[in-house]
Amino acid sequence: MTKLINIFLVFLVQKCATFFVNETKEYLYGTLLVDVGYPKSGDIPLLNRKVFKGTRVSIREHPYVASVRRQYSHYCTASILTKNLLVTVAHPLAGVPVSELGAVVGENYSDRGSLVHTVVLLLIHEEFDPYTLASDIALLRVYEDITYRGSVKPIELIAPSASLSESRAFVTGWGRCDSMSRELCLPRTSKYFPEEKIDPMLRSINFKVDLSSLYCEGYLRHEIIMRPGMLCVGQAREEDPVCPCLAVPGAPLVVRARLVGLQSWGFGCGYHHDLPLVYTDLRYYQPWLVHNIPILRKIAQSNLTRIFRATRGYILSQWLAETRLIRPELEIRVDKDIVPTKLDKVLAKLRGDVYDIRDYISNGVFRKRKKEMYDTMRQHAHAVSSITESQLELRPFLSYNVYGFNVTQTGVNATEDAKNRS
Repeated sequence: MTKLINIFLVFLVQKCATFFVNETKEYLYGTLLVDVGYPKSGDIPLLNRKVFKGTRVSIREHPYVASVRRQYSHYCTASILTKNLLVTVAHPLAGVPVSELGAVVGENYSDRGSLVHTVVLLLIHEEFDPYTLASDIALLRVYEDITYRGSVKPIELIAPSASLSESRAFVTGWGRCDSMSRELCLPRTSKYFPEEKIDPMLRSINFKVDLSSLYCEGYLRHEIIMRPGMLCVGQAREEDPVCPCLAVPGAPLVVRARLVGLQSWGFGCGYHHDLPLVYTDLRYYQPWLVHNIPILRKIAQSNLTRIFRATRGYILSQWLAETRLIRPELEIRVDKDIVPTKLDKVLAKLRGDVYDIRDYISNGVFRKRKKEMYDTMRQHAHAVSSITESQLELRPFLSYNVYGFNVTQTGVNATEDAKNRS
């Protein structure tokens, strides 16, 4: 009888312990986001752009990092893929006129740069959802070619089948000043983030990748769905109360010198119960990248000259309108249909939503017509495929000694592709 009582007591203690652990987790994670301003279950916590104990680094250590500027102020972080293509997350750029965007490379400070590369094309994934941040990825095509040097280099994409477990990962970008750190910060302000003190110095953190982290369940407990193409990695505050963190939209996640992901959303950093952050997994979106990058890279600068001049002209007209007492009238005729050009016939091959200066003038009238034109061209695939590559002036993708985008087991390499074309 005594033995049965002892067994019953052990069973009861185990049940009570399990209940206590579950209730504790529910308190920590179930109400975590509610306490910080996300009262509805399922809401996506956006990145707060904070940096905690991030190490100050030189751009030469991470030469692939670029600063996306909006009206010359740092707006988000991007990564260099080729001499004229950058990749970043889509949610900061959705709805932002292309005329307001630029890119600066090779700078340690986000408020410096002798050359701002003009963004002429913005390609956002066709399944991007601003509410769930699914398919949070975008490509930026700049007009001026990027000159490679010690502080400016492209980065390879990681192979889709590559394993990340137990690897050392690096995340780099520009964020807020760390008020808890003793390191020097030269605070800057931005009209897009007026209540924040932006740190212009480039910062980086690193951690060991653990794909089996139970702390990612904190999002599931708040009914936030982890969709395909989302990668939850990083450290939790309960694991290490003083672990460094960096929550910057578009910050590249790099493993073994290969680009793995882009920082997209998450609960952190700088709270008492930070969770690992969520990245756009580029392994999942590599088919999308491999389809679009060769199309965009074959468009020579001369084929974008008209779009570039229209973009610069629109910027000048906006500046005149804001600085003159009597605003000049900008004459833009919208009574005629858009006639497809050779460039349009090439852009129609892209998978995703393509934006240029025409999408933002005259209250979006041209945007609707251009979208209808592209849809028609895509429906009649023979009209698009009849445009041969010889009708556009082609340029080499990259020189033989730099990176490209033919998927191999070791990464993404353009050397063989470049030799074949030559």
